[in-house]
Amino acid sequence: MKKTIQKLMAVLLAVAMVCAMAIPAFADDTKENIQDHNSFSGFQIFKGDVEGNKISNADWGQSIADDSTNFLAQLKGDTTLHDEFKDANTVQDVLAVISTWYNSDDNSIAFARFVCHYLYPNANAKPKPFAEGNHSLTFSQAGYYLIVDTTDFSSGDDYHAYNSFMLKVTQANYVFDVTPKVEKPSVKKEVYDNQDGTSNNAGFGSSADHAINEPFQFKLTATLPASTYKAYDYYEKYTVTFHDTLSEGITFDRLDKVEITNGDGSTPQVINENKYTLYSDSSPFTLGIDNVKTCVSGIDLNKGATITVTYTAHLNEKAYVNTVTNGDTKNTNKVYLTYSNNPRINTSVGRTPESEVRVYTYQLNNTKYKNSVADENKLEGAGFRLYSDAACNDAQEIKLKKNTTDGTYSRYFGDGAGEQMFSDDKGQFNVKGLDAGTYYLKETSTPTGFNTCPVTTVVIKANHTENNVDLNGSTINDEGVGASGLSTTIVNKQGTTLPSTGGMGTTLFYVIGGGLMVAAIVLLVTKKRMENK
Repeated sequence: MKKTIQKLMAVLLAVAMVCAMAIPAFADDTKENIQDHNSFSGFQIFKGDVEGNKISNADWGQSIADDSTNFLAQLKGDTTLHDEFKDANTVQDVLAVISTWYNSDDNSIAFARFVCHYLYPNANAKPKPFAEGNHSLTFSQAGYYLIVDTTDFSSGDDYHAYNSFMLKVTQANYVFDVTPKVEKPSVKKEVYDNQDGTSNNAGFGSSADHAINEPFQFKLTATLPASTYKAYDYYEKYTVTFHDTLSEGITFDRLDKVEITNGDGSTPQVINENKYTLYSDSSPFTLGIDNVKTCVSGIDLNKGATITVTYTAHLNEKAYVNTVTNGDTKNTNKVYLTYSNNPRINTSVGRTPESEVRVYTYQLNNTKYKNSVADENKLEGAGFRLYSDAACNDAQEIKLKKNTTDGTYSRYFGDGAGEQMFSDDKGQFNVKGLDAGTYYLKETSTPTGFNTCPVTTVVIKANHTENNVDLNGSTINDEGVGASGLSTTIVNKQGTTLPSTGGMGTTLFYVIGGGLMVAAIVLLVTKKRMENK
């Protein structure tokens, strides 16, 4: 029997050492000041006489003894461990089972998790610990202990996590210094940008520019750090929820895809709709995964994982429009992540810092004049259309619709034809919310008595980041007249328009000219006849 007990305690010590290491490692940017924040409590599960690595006279510890019958009944009914303890009826039976776990981290963690949840039946339960302190615990009695992180974070930063609980064999009057470490997920927000001739490359980044009403994608990426010590196994379930806030100038269109990638670099797996909940599809856009551990087959969070959410949105008429003189934007988009942060309380969550991206859009201001650029020469009623190619064919037309709120024109991506732009009584017709790129402005309806203007080339260039945009532009017409900026002046000249070949006016010239030639010939013949007489 003595040899059995010695063997048992050797195993318990090994288990305890494994479990003691089962605490996540810090990422460099997520360290917490353990000395200032974290405190721990120790609960005695078994007691006995410990000498070195040996124990004798083992019995229920102080945290279990008052209700050992209920403890044993619940242990035998635990969904993970019931097969292990189905025949256990005494403390010696329980210890005998534990002694068989030579190299089983899974069983050791499952046992520690069971004991913890037994001591904490609900979120409000706070059993009196046998021993407690900050990062240092003193065990006056020898035995086998569960050590639990009991830090109160209620008045501190939300971005935190509790340490995994651990098992420890101690001698009497043993001082145990806990060196806790935590792992916390992070979240990153990105927006897709087109290759539009600017210095910004196509792809996902911290900023983008788009036309109003143009669909584009946002991407949310939650990164769960790997755990060398199987920290995620201490959680019955691990929950993450994305909280994404759109500015009033951005409208959510549709959810595109939710994927998870294991930390070993395996192929991303699509998470089925029944594994997540879309709580809101407006602002804030909210999507939660109740248990990441079971959202797809074969996932192992201890290897690390990334969860990616992509969705489509567009800028609406309330979008902030950037001009050549203003590099700011209010078209911001922010996301933060809530995540499971306490293995003993399923409902406890932490909150990551926000990640923000910005979406830029630009306005082209046009003024129509007659004869010359002067305030008194503003010309009303000239019609224009915008094109993406110098040929200005119907297939290259950029469809526009007039905004009823401010009279500007914006991109239109629906079915049917776009609207022709007309200069108002101030000579203005402005295009609100354009992407960077090259455009061609063609006069398609000319006021009576004026010549049609040549096509004007408009170039919008922008170098933007998450925090600012460096915007410039240029305009040039077919006559080589150009200007810098995003404000164009278009002048119509008054005068007689020469008719084109085949027109009625040209025919008239032909008729009159032919008649004169005939008259001249008749006159010449008559003169010669008179001279011959």
